Amino acid sequence: MDKTHAHIRDIVFQSVHKVVDKAAVIAAEDLTAPMASKSFGKNVNRRLASWTKGVIAEALDSVSRRRGSTVVLVNPAYTSQMDSRTGCLDGKRQGDQFYCSDGVVLQADQNAARNVLARLYDPDIERFTPFKQVKAILLERTERLRLGLLNPDSSCSPFGALSTESELPKNHPEQLCLGF
Repeated sequence: MDKTHAHIRDIVFQSVHKVVDKAAVIAAEDLTAPMASKSFGKNVNRRLASWTKGVIAEALDSVSRRRGSTVVLVNPAYTSQMDSRTGCLDGKRQGDQFYCSDGVVLQADQNAARNVLARLYDPDIERFTPFKQVKAILLERTERLRLGLLNPDSSCSPFGALSTESELPKNHPEQLCLGF
């Protein structure tokens, strides 16, 4: 198990270095909350999830501090269940696909990562906003969109719906988002 742990640590640290190569600010989901468990049994999943999250958090902290990047933790509630183009809860994730209410199909992890980045700029949802309150905010936005009171091209981001870090404004520091 020690050899496996060392290999996973190497992969995580190498990946974080690649992210820091591209970004001055990194938006990441807050990794302190428990992860949902599946398949290996409750105890094994709990230990593995806790250890993995700890390694990712450690790598983000140490690499970004040494290399001069900033990590901003955001509230992870519903980031994988929102349409990143609108910031609303009007789609459905199934495996690696996200099905939008208008028929568009997005890659689920990219969609969630865009939502993590948008959450960085969301004035209504802070890192410790309870998930029930986050859901209420998102449902209200979804209803406003359906009633035509919200611009369909808007999202939680002041820059509109961002699909990649290259779409950020020229005068804005590069940023990347990490959805775990």
